[in-house]
Amino acid sequence: MELNEFLLKTAFACMSCDGEIAKEELDLIRSMSKVNNLFGNIDIDKCLGVLVEEINQKGKGFLKQYLHSLTQLSLSEDDEIKIANVAVQMILEDKKIEYSEIKFFKVIRANLTHVTDDVLLDRIEGVDDMFLAQDIKSSYEYIYDDYFCSVELTNLKLPEKLGD
Repeated sequence: MELNEFLLKTAFACMSCDGEIAKEELDLIRSMSKVNNLFGNIDIDKCLGVLVEEINQKGKGFLKQYLHSLTQLSLSEDDEIKIANVAVQMILEDKKIEYSEIKFFKVIRANLTHVTDDVLLDRIEGVDDMFLAQDIKSSYEYIYDDYFCSVELTNLKLPEKLGD
């Protein structure tokens, strides 16, 4: 999988990890695509439709598969910063930060092995100690299990198609 595809999947996973898709989050993905060309030449609406179908079929399995894919990629520090940046922007975008989203980010963060907390704090707007603080039980397995035990994913839908 190419990095631009994985970044889109990261945005979608973080957008849906709280069990809903907010219009603001969808707008941000489109903006990231148009303004920054972050996802390359991907047809955003088509890919999002496929991702919604996939998460509705697999539920939590979709997010587990995403996290497993993250562990399989060979990433540079810059790649990891891009992934963390997309994740944080998506979590912050709807102005409603739920702890389940923070826990999901912590699971992502546990798999970013080249980038330090100091670099994340310095280079990603919005990252603070809440995103990086270790939970009482900080093992990867605990954070992973804790997130998936606490989140419910129902039938997700994209907000109505917005004007370009």
